[in-house]
Amino acid sequence: MVQCLDLYYRHGQSQKDIARAVGLSAATVSRLLKRAMDEGLVRVELDLPRTQELESRLVQRHGLRDAVVIAAGGRGDVREALGVAAAAYFEKVAANGMRIGLSCGFTLYQTIRALHERRLRDLALYPLSGESTLKLVDLSPNTLVGMMAAKYRPHVTAYALPVQHLVSLTQIERERRRLLRDPEVRKIYDAAQSVDVALLGIGQIAEQTPGFCSLAEAYGVSVKRLRQLGVVGEINYQPFDGEGRIVDRPELRILMRRMLAVGYDRLQALSRRDDRFVIGVAGGRSKIEAVRGAIHAHCLNVLVTDEDVADALLKD
Repeated sequence: MVQCLDLYYRHGQSQKDIARAVGLSAATVSRLLKRAMDEGLVRVELDLPRTQELESRLVQRHGLRDAVVIAAGGRGDVREALGVAAAAYFEKVAANGMRIGLSCGFTLYQTIRALHERRLRDLALYPLSGESTLKLVDLSPNTLVGMMAAKYRPHVTAYALPVQHLVSLTQIERERRRLLRDPEVRKIYDAAQSVDVALLGIGQIAEQTPGFCSLAEAYGVSVKRLRQLGVVGEINYQPFDGEGRIVDRPELRILMRRMLAVGYDRLQALSRRDDRFVIGVAGGRSKIEAVRGAIHAHCLNVLVTDEDVADALLKD
């Protein structure tokens, strides 16, 4: 296996040439290379093309601290490419001993997948809200905190926040007060409000979208109704309109209050601080409306996105 790796990666030989050199079949060489990848003997680092002109214009136009814009139109899932770019940016700005906050979503899942194991030490990881759905397992903040902790074990401390499986707003408020009287829950909740780096997914409002939309439907609020109310996106289960304003309607309060979550106002306060990174990660044409609203809300100071979204934001 080591011979095959050396010839393939260092000397650039084809699998057929390697097979002849080491006296194996080409199929066996292929299996050995795949096994080496699976066993972690090979580490792949992608340096994806970035459009620096768009990045500079986004920073200037929208008052961001920084921006990362990847090329659009690739053959793969844009969320995977965004995850790789976001992971690289996170590893550039994060340092040992920092407090890290995570929201939820598939793009953040891809971000965590792309992190290098044991690159950082002594991190404290916090969910920015509790669990999400009533029945289905989702890529919630608690889940992603566990995934990220696995990357940095044993030199990491990871926390979780509880969820309230309740139906009425009255019950939810009563349980919320009870939870926040618990010293351990309160300590975690307060620490999540002031993390050094927050990684945020930006959710769109669309049919069959897990997370906020699925939760809304479980409480009888359809995607059609969300759109009628002017909701274009959500961050950390906080729904907002096209101007970035929270849509605080009675039928949505049960969704917004159901979880112990770092609120919109707190994310905005963190974004204004020079010593904090609030990194929003989202791309693809279907996310344009949601990203635009999040930018207008000023609840992030770093945006990781693609050319399609960046072009749309610069035309505003």
